[in-house]
This record gives sequence, structure tokens and C-alpha cells, in this order.
Amino acid sequence: MDIERKIRMLTRSINVVYYTIYLLTIFAVVVIFVLSFGDVSVKTIDPLSKLGTNISTAYIIYLLVSIPAGLFLFHQYTLKLRKETDEYIKFQKYKKAAYLRLWVVGIGLIIGVILVYVLRSQSMIFTAAIAAIALYFCKPSGVKVIRELDLDADPNQMRRRF
Repeated sequence: MDIERKIRMLTRSINVVYYTIYLLTIFAVVVIFVLSFGDVSVKTIDPLSKLGTNISTAYIIYLLVSIPAGLFLFHQYTLKLRKETDEYIKFQKYKKAAYLRLWVVGIGLIIGVILVYVLRSQSMIFTAAIAAIALYFCKPSGVKVIRELDLDADPNQMRRRF
């Protein structure tokens, strides 16, 4: 199997997780929307109360740690993966690391969307938006895989296909 096809299969696999996270986020929004406008009352927490402040602080700390750490540690890991000689092992390790990075950042997005409705705070809207932007930077592409793993494939050819 040629390298471009392997890269295409790898990115498709990682894209499934990427779009699943966005789908779960949309599902959370729809469920909370239905609950808040139905007869079911969603318990809201005052964002200025001690509990609300603690929750928003913990969430912001999670974002401040998880996003840079996820991006930086993934980059460091891909630098180590460049030395791997077996292509199959290299792709499998890359895929697992990409899944982990997506879920670490994606959970921040899902929690942020839930906290927007629970806390009713504008700062949670911005923090959830930050998580969504960070998740966008984790989106895989064939060109990124070639660059990160230092493969011998042609990036210009991959740009046309993806």
C-alpha cells in the first residue's frame, strides 16, 4: 500500500474522533436546550457564588493546563516518532496520541458548553470558544501528518486530495 493511501486512512480515522467530539458537543447543546425550554428545570448555579466561582476557576485551570500541554506534548511525541523505523508502529502510535490530544481538548469543549447553561455566565461562553478554537488546531490533515512525522510523501499531492 502506498504512503499516500496510508496517510489518508490515518487522517480519516482521526477525523472520526474529531467530528464525534463536535457531535457530542452539539448533542449536549440540544439536550440542555430541550430541558431548559421543557417542563424539566435545569438547576442553575449563581456564577458569583462560592460554588460557581470554584467551578469556573477549576474549568479555566483545566483549559489553561490541558490545551498547551496537549499541543506541546503531542509535538514532542511526534518528534520522537520521527525516529521510528517501522511505518506501521509509527502510524499506530501517532493515531493513539492524536486521539488522546483530541479527547483532552474536546472534553474541555463539552464541559464548557454544559457550564454555559449551568452557570449562565458570559465568561463560560468565551472559554468554551477557546476550547473550540484549540480543538480546531488539533484537526488532522494529510499535510500535517507528513510534516509532523517527516515522511517521504509529497505534501503538494496531499493538499489536492484533502
